Amino acid sequence: MYIMKNKAYIIGAVIIAFAMFMAMRSFKSTLTAYVSVSEAKTIKTAVQVAGVVVKDSVRYDLKSNNLIFTLREDGGDEMSVEYNGPSPGNFNDASKIVAIGKYEPLRQVFMAVELLVKCPTKYEQRVNGSVKK
Repeated sequence: MYIMKNKAYIIGAVIIAFAMFMAMRSFKSTLTAYVSVSEAKTIKTAVQVAGVVVKDSVRYDLKSNNLIFTLREDGGDEMSVEYNGPSPGNFNDASKIVAIGKYEPLRQVFMAVELLVKCPTKYEQRVNGSVKK
């Protein structure tokens, strides 16, 4: 009876350890680092790049359902971003865009799988059509 009880504890501990390993592995795969434009061009895994949309660079191809624009980070570096999907609803009002995806060096474009749109807060005051903080 004592041996059976120890065996059950060992099997239970192995199952719990395996479940914890799988949970940690799954959690780690969901983490996506924020990087600069220059870093994004050299990293082969999915990353996040934040910046603003360059005025007059936005093109939307209805036929292929692709949104293409130029993203400029705070340092001034720019890169072309392509997103396969509809333009987010508040894309034109965005104060900042976060593109999540991978850079394709052959096409020289950042292929975004997700776009996060950061809009000005309702507490910022609009003066003559521009945002004043």
